[in-house]
Amino acid sequence: MQDIFWGVVIIAIGLFMGGSGFLGELTLVNFLFDGLGVFFIGKGAMSMVGQQEPTE
Repeated sequence: MQDIFWGVVIIAIGLFMGGSGFLGELTLVNFLFDGLGVFFIGKGAMSMVGQQEPTE
């Protein structure tokens, strides 16, 4: 869950610094911040899926 939070924070920092690839502004810095944010969100989501207890 903490990875998801930090992923959102990284994307927000990128937005406040001037833009985002999600808004159509494709620069190297925007791509870097968006890519890192999406990576951490995905990492957090996968760790949450892996923690589910199996049902019988």
